[in-house]
Amino acid sequence: GELYENGSFYISKRDLILTEGSTQGGKVAYFEMEPEHSVDIDVDIDWPVAEQRILRYGYFGRGVSLMFCKVSGCLTDGRIFLTASGEDMVSIHTKGTTGIRKLQKDDVEVLLLTSSEDPVAQLLADKLKKLTGCEVMQVGEDPLSDVLPVVKERNLDWKDVAYMGNDTADSSCLNLAGLSAAPADASPDAANAAKYTCRLLGGAGAVREFAEHVLLQKEKAKSQMKQDRIDRTNF
Repeated sequence: GELYENGSFYISKRDLILTEGSTQGGKVAYFEMEPEHSVDIDVDIDWPVAEQRILRYGYFGRGVSLMFCKVSGCLTDGRIFLTASGEDMVSIHTKGTTGIRKLQKDDVEVLLLTSSEDPVAQLLADKLKKLTGCEVMQVGEDPLSDVLPVVKERNLDWKDVAYMGNDTADSSCLNLAGLSAAPADASPDAANAAKYTCRLLGGAGAVREFAEHVLLQKEKAKSQMKQDRIDRTNF
């Protein structure tokens, strides 16, 4: 790799400025910073770069204790299978349920969201609860209006909330949540609003991928807290 400047301090003597006409000279030293701090904001184009650094390296996630996850399109692939006997069926990838259990083990409550327009998911609510140990709640055309009371009831800020959705209607929640994600096959609006876009498709491991991302960000945040407590002046 190579080193490049992302900011500097000039500490100069009066004589240097008067005789050399420069603020730089004499002894020079550098301090190598971590990649997440590698942006020097000088012009407008630097702002989106800095934003991407924040989203990638995760200054969020330390206090995440609640996650909302859409069932159709996230936990499932959104397809409905019709049997010869006339029954409707959906499939759930075991990777998704494994990811949910990992979050629960780390004291993150997971609430599954079903749409009022998805009758199959509604019929599966009891089975989903038994399978995942999660509460299942129904949301309408505006999920934000349905989940907001839950966030307030638990006295949480949105930075403490994770949200996974795949549809345009999820955009508001994806924007507000401290950590948010959309599967690889989500709608463009959802993908643009999400802070993390999964490599995997809905119903094919995307939930586990996001769950592991959440846990990674929480671990990074905890590690940073420990680093901040180090008295570097006494090294």
